[in-house]
Amino acid sequence: MLRLRVFGQCAVVFLLMSCLGGCFQGENRSDEEQDAHFQRGRNLASSQDFKGAALEFEKALENNPNSAAAHFELGWLYDTKLNDYAAAIYHYERHLSLQPDSGRASLVKERIKGCKQGLANSEFPLPNSGNLQREADRLNAENVQLKQQVESLKKQLEAASAAALAAQSRADTVRYYASAPAAAAAVADQETPRPIPTSTGSHSRVHIVRPHETITSIAAQHGVKASAILAANPQTNPRRLRVGQSLILP
Repeated sequence: MLRLRVFGQCAVVFLLMSCLGGCFQGENRSDEEQDAHFQRGRNLASSQDFKGAALEFEKALENNPNSAAAHFELGWLYDTKLNDYAAAIYHYERHLSLQPDSGRASLVKERIKGCKQGLANSEFPLPNSGNLQREADRLNAENVQLKQQVESLKKQLEAASAAALAAQSRADTVRYYASAPAAAAAVADQETPRPIPTSTGSHSRVHIVRPHETITSIAAQHGVKASAILAANPQTNPRRLRVGQSLILP
């Protein structure tokens, strides 16, 4: 019987101590929320002054660095209102370390995952399909414009080349007629120039070489053989005729 009484008394003491410990723990948690700065933080958050609320909760932590409630409130503010995901993660994790058995533990863990994702997106934003389409349209428009510019430049180059060839042809003609005064008069009369025979003897004439003429074409023009022209002009290289050059025709 004595043993039963002693055991019963011990059980009662244990129960009383457990109840008192629970009460004290509840009072400690309640005391965190009774802090004046904590209360002002909640009031400011209710009035949409989220930055002011965050400052008050920070002051509550200065009074009690181990306030799990203040850490939770700050984590929630930085997460959902102020978009400071790094700060939110810090306060959420402090809340869990101070109060592992928190009734908000599952919620806090989910919010930590969301904050990490938000932090990653802020550093390396995912491509937006709308932005990609607009960028593709812009690049296509630039490509079309560049193609048009290339075509325009090609036409300008072709025109410049044609003008250069025409100028060269006119210059060759001017040099030719400058070496044959009688032919220049024919140009003034807008007639096709003809070789002007010049008497150098009873059986020879002179031909002034014009652009693009060869020994063969000159021989055909005057009805003589190319070899005869070369024999009459032994110093002449048939492959290097010069415009304005004089050739003796037999």
